[in-house]
Amino acid sequence: MPALETLPAELVLRIVAYLPLQALRNLRLVSRSWHDFFCEHESTIYHHAALLHNFIHSIHTLLPEAKAAHPLKFLQDVPDWREYCRMYFQLQRNWFGGGEARAKFYGGHPYDVHRLKVDEEHGILITTHEFGGLTVFDLDTTEILWRLDSTYVRRYAHCEYENGFLVFDRLGAFKEVWRLSTLFDESEMPRFFRPNTAQLDACATAESAFKGSSPRGHFRPWALIETAEFGRAFRFVYPTLLVSGLRRAYLWNVVTATLELEVDNVQGNAGGGDINYVELSHAHVFVCSTSALRIFSRAEGGRMIYEIPSYQLVYSDIRMAIQLDPALARQKLASHSEGVTLPAEPTMSTALYTASYAEFSAVHVSRDGNDLAAQLSDSRQIVIRDFMRVVRGEISLRAAALENGKTIPRLGGTDEHFSIYLAFEFARLGIVTTSGIYIATVDPMHHGLVDEDLIVTGRKRMHGIPQSAIDAGLSFPYLTFVSLPFYHDRRQLAKVTCLQMTESKLFFVWDAMYKPEHIDFFRRLGMIPGNTSPSHGPDDDGDGDHGGAGGGAGGGAALGGQGQGTQVVLASGSGVQIEDLLDQTPGAGSSTETIHGEVPIDVIELFEQGEGTEGEGGAGENAEAEDSDDNNSDGSGGSDTGDDSDDDDDDDDDDWNAPPHGGGHPLDDIGRDHNLVPTGPIVFCIDFSPKV
Repeated sequence: MPALETLPAELVLRIVAYLPLQALRNLRLVSRSWHDFFCEHESTIYHHAALLHNFIHSIHTLLPEAKAAHPLKFLQDVPDWREYCRMYFQLQRNWFGGGEARAKFYGGHPYDVHRLKVDEEHGILITTHEFGGLTVFDLDTTEILWRLDSTYVRRYAHCEYENGFLVFDRLGAFKEVWRLSTLFDESEMPRFFRPNTAQLDACATAESAFKGSSPRGHFRPWALIETAEFGRAFRFVYPTLLVSGLRRAYLWNVVTATLELEVDNVQGNAGGGDINYVELSHAHVFVCSTSALRIFSRAEGGRMIYEIPSYQLVYSDIRMAIQLDPALARQKLASHSEGVTLPAEPTMSTALYTASYAEFSAVHVSRDGNDLAAQLSDSRQIVIRDFMRVVRGEISLRAAALENGKTIPRLGGTDEHFSIYLAFEFARLGIVTTSGIYIATVDPMHHGLVDEDLIVTGRKRMHGIPQSAIDAGLSFPYLTFVSLPFYHDRRQLAKVTCLQMTESKLFFVWDAMYKPEHIDFFRRLGMIPGNTSPSHGPDDDGDGDHGGAGGGAGGGAALGGQGQGTQVVLASGSGVQIEDLLDQTPGAGSSTETIHGEVPIDVIELFEQGEGTEGEGGAGENAEAEDSDDNNSDGSGGSDTGDDSDDDDDDDDDDWNAPPHGGGHPLDDIGRDHNLVPTGPIVFCIDFSPKV
């Protein structure tokens, strides 16, 4: 065998260009001569590695261009291709469960986040709220940059955002379009459907409240679009806004505020039913209704080209059973950001799917419009690579689709679990069901997380899927699930109203009492099931709400404790309950007094009267039921505009001095004098960025 130094460097570089990063690391350590060769040709070697791992799309891409294509902070200061590859590959490993992640939290008074959207390039997080209003946070510092108050943005408003355009719904058939101030150009504003006086006044009020601050994160009204019928769901993929009624869908260009297409008969021949979700790509419109998932062609005037009916126990020849045992073992031990990789294997059983009435609850397509991911209401997902193969008749749906379900341990006499949320970005699925929160990497080979050569040669086996099914065109046979086991409270999972993914972060709505500085307090109260003290034992009755957002945050934990003077104060939208934590003696009970009044937040306070010590126990308040579909705009529970008002006080350090919904707070004095512990939905963020 010729020695390395006898071979032309160009030939060696050509060979090395086919090696993944894992092999390059090992090869560099083989000998001093290899180490020296790498040092001499480092830029060329790792430039080709970036191409091999699909970190860039062309060998002609320069390093500054690669960093501009992925505006991630940890990549902007990398000095060379080697460091670029190392950092970007570590990001993929972190998502895959093979590295570290960190938790971050966004929110404050009031604790009532409903929907969220993220712009990592401009560094902003946008939220709407259960009690009305819209807030823009700084993605790095979590400070509030701008907001529209609750007197203007309706309760439970759904919002969409992309490329600097923000869309949210009014009551009725109106959709408001706003644009980032830093991108706003008056000369480009649409001729028709221009902003009305109410939008302009709301903008002026917001600008006055944040006068003197940087315009970053501020918005200005762009248009007010009115559709011909009430919208049941809407979705915005720049530059097109899709709004669907019960029988017809409308596609609007938000830049010009013009109607581009009407799609008739979105529910096909079904006699009735509702619209659960809508999605669109540059070529197609997707509608999830009660009866089916339907695909319409935009190029053919909205003609329906394919239909997948609901209520089927089997959609694929290959059904993957995702094993939850590793996640269950970590539930009481996991940190906020811990991920656990889950094993999977094919199954022929339909016992995983006991909800035979399952309908399609959500659908998403990849950014290139080729790959499809759909979710059924019984927690199953269906993924199809290049779904047009099925539409064109080149392959059957059952041969092309991969169907995924999770093995559910028997808890409280039921095996049923239900879908809550689905997201699909950067070749990853973000999934929320009543069994947990999951991240699925649809193709681990794409970025070299799994060595394709090992799979092809049979030296490594994944999932045990028959090779014949893969050769026949099965979609994403190496799809891999990661669980976030910390988030396992079924009642909290049922109330997740939004989940979003960026290239480096996962965002979702979760209760503030789970923040690190609060969680021990609520564990002692017994308000976090499965993490209570040994004297009470885990809450394993499995009686949480199955398929909606109406589960109780407190779970009705029994009160008990030590010290007669210890009290718990729970403020919620229906009043304030004060419950004495009495001694754990026979016959001891709790007395409850309700202070009526409109209180738009949840906040718990433990304070002492006398010599008593903290005891265990808890109190809970059921949240108002709300549809958890990402783009559903029927405003379930959100049509009540009420007479709330927002003072929009800029002083975030003294929220109790400025109740956001008018009037004095019944616990103003207590709030100033005692240590308050908040509850209610805020934004949790899991950051998978590698440490710099």
